[in-house]
Amino acid sequence: MLDHHRPGLVLDPDAGDLRADFAELYAADHLQAELGARATIATTPGHVLAHEGGVGRSNELLLARLTAEDFAARRAAAPAPSRPAYETRELYATIALQGKHAMLPGVIEVLLDDYGALGGVSGYLLMAANCSQSGVQVAAYATLALRLQEITGRPVVTFGLGDAHLAFLASGVAATCAGVHGMSFQFPPAEFDELEEEENKTDEEDEEETGLGVYTYHPAILGNVGRLGSEGEPAREAIFKNQPCDCGHHRRDKPPQKKGEIVRHNSYAVSADARAFTSGDVLAAERKLLARAQNAERMRTFLKLSGLKRGFFAVSVAAARLRGGQDAAEGEGS
Repeated sequence: MLDHHRPGLVLDPDAGDLRADFAELYAADHLQAELGARATIATTPGHVLAHEGGVGRSNELLLARLTAEDFAARRAAAPAPSRPAYETRELYATIALQGKHAMLPGVIEVLLDDYGALGGVSGYLLMAANCSQSGVQVAAYATLALRLQEITGRPVVTFGLGDAHLAFLASGVAATCAGVHGMSFQFPPAEFDELEEEENKTDEEDEEETGLGVYTYHPAILGNVGRLGSEGEPAREAIFKNQPCDCGHHRRDKPPQKKGEIVRHNSYAVSADARAFTSGDVLAAERKLLARAQNAERMRTFLKLSGLKRGFFAVSVAAARLRGGQDAAEGEGS
């Protein structure tokens, strides 16, 4: 059991102001857990809020300030014991933001003011919770990330934005997080029984497989192929036959089998696409992404899969508006 684990504690930042002594201990325990795990980038605590602009966000900012103070007091930026001198550590401020809040008038401006003025951090971790992948929501996250980078000169890492994370990289966001089980963040999370039922559909013919099912990513559609289990197998077979894969973890013309192969394939393919859209200047990367997206839409139609989410295309439009106003945005989005 973790040293900082508190059985039975339910923390609701929206419920009221955190007691000063509790907030100080919580921030210190949080940082200690990360440093104890040898993190080179530590983060401040972050919680999904039921409301924006109230006591919950005030508590989040308090925890961020306390963590930054503790990070400085510990001189935690120095390399961890027995680590090389160049491996310094950094602290990123966590901003957990629900999609329905990101699109509300004034929310982005307030967050820019509050977190832009936050001292003692090297960057930001922007966590998108319950994002619908709509154009309006994704554009709001893009605006927050890009403006925060511009105002502060600090990098922003985004998480929970699905396949649109590639568009964020192309438009100049410093980094994105992509995970084995997909790239969305739902809160509250689904009950494990529901997830287990879906997994059983996936592995009903393979008794060796355990845990949650893993979707298969393919660059040709800039996303995951079909549904989990036998229902999605025809699409997986078709795309790998039509667009062979050179990841080296499975037969080129056949989809990866079992979880281990799928994870290794996904790690290669998602990383390769991320690198593809972070090389060169932003405008060139956005044009490259648009061309890839158009080809992906055709392949999705061929495979009878749903199209890319509108949020995928909204990022470059938001970025263009920030660069040059409405006319530029319309040009980029056409």
